[in-house]
Amino acid sequence: MPDKSDVRVVEAGYMRWMLRANPFAYLSSESLEEVKTLHVDTYIDEKLARLIDDAIKNKKKYLIFLVGEFGMGKTHRLRLIGEILPDVPSYYVKIDVDDYLASLNRIASSIRRKLFPPVKKRLPKDSDLLYKIIKNELNKHDISILMLDEAENIVISGTRKDAELFARFISKLYKELEPGKILIIACIPPAYDLIKKLLGNVKHHKIDMRNIRPEEASKILKKRLQYYRNSLNKEARNLNLGEPFTEELVKKMNELARGNPRKLMKLSRNVLAMLTSELKESGKLSQEKILKLVSEASEERAPKEEVEKVEVLPKNTRPELAILRKNYPPRTTFSLIDVSKLLGIRLSLARELLNELIDEEYIEKSSGGRFFIIE
Repeated sequence: MPDKSDVRVVEAGYMRWMLRANPFAYLSSESLEEVKTLHVDTYIDEKLARLIDDAIKNKKKYLIFLVGEFGMGKTHRLRLIGEILPDVPSYYVKIDVDDYLASLNRIASSIRRKLFPPVKKRLPKDSDLLYKIIKNELNKHDISILMLDEAENIVISGTRKDAELFARFISKLYKELEPGKILIIACIPPAYDLIKKLLGNVKHHKIDMRNIRPEEASKILKKRLQYYRNSLNKEARNLNLGEPFTEELVKKMNELARGNPRKLMKLSRNVLAMLTSELKESGKLSQEKILKLVSEASEERAPKEEVEKVEVLPKNTRPELAILRKNYPPRTTFSLIDVSKLLGIRLSLARELLNELIDEEYIEKSSGGRFFIIE
């Protein structure tokens, strides 16, 4: 899904670097068909790989927490596990609810989805029965991995009781999982601190998602640029073209992004759009001008091409809908969590709002469980 401040310029401008479009337009890992081809290993991957390898080869079981702020690559790592271990039963579940029973239902549905569509086989509403479905399904395999993403939505956004029940579920499930099972939970630091307190002495491994270094940032940007170039013909790929980002520029961008991969992608997208636009007009750029563009991009100032396309909505447009339309133009999708964060409301209220907008035929729900505004 394109980010809400997506910057678009004419495709011809990107051909200067043999790119058909801006490779950084899609920031979220969920928007990419696969993450394996764009992945750059860091020490985080080495540490995570050692634990998973030990579980698989030596039939160990692990409870692992991936802890980091938004945009540090937690979802990216979880998706990567499923892609590099296609023969291992792995289940990725995004906790996009703030209610304990609803979260159990979400986990059980994701796990049983391969056996039969949830619509044809309704799951029980009893928490104990849902727990048994989850535990039994994981234990029936020699090796299996359960990955719970964005646990803060229930631990932080939910009630204290929901947080306690969720922690109790994690503790009990880990205790009753057989060897060869891996339970990975991704969350922000405050959520981990609370879960750790509620778990007590339950043994687990914590992997902190640290800021990326300039050399890692450089590898990430180069790999994504090359990935999008590879769709061009061989002659075009072999041209000796200059790169849009010099090592010095990448170092400055990573500094402004504070080592956050998602912020780096967002800044790279804006910088590339600005460079392309300026070069199209002037034909060349001084180092001073480039650094100025980077500073402007870090402040999220959009080029004039974007400003001219601001949509004017009727005065009687519902305020919440106006905000959604501004951030998610038609043909771009968004999730329940996106709405909750954008409007600053709880997930339950966001769900009610979306249901109302669906009834009023302003938005529709896609087959993947996301939403989009009707044109």
